[in-house]
Amino acid sequence: MNPKLINTILLSLAFVTLIIGVHRSIEESIAANYWIFMITLVLFMVYRHRKKNTKA
Repeated sequence: MNPKLINTILLSLAFVTLIIGVHRSIEESIAANYWIFMITLVLFMVYRHRKKNTKA
């Protein structure tokens, strides 16, 4: 697959999970949705790692 497409998908998934986490945190608590924010963080870190490696 195209590396730029994969990077776009990773970034999009990171933003989607962030929005879902914020929405659920408004309804519940942040502690109950901590795992959603961790998924967001992992996706963003993978995106940054892939972007850094493709530039080098």
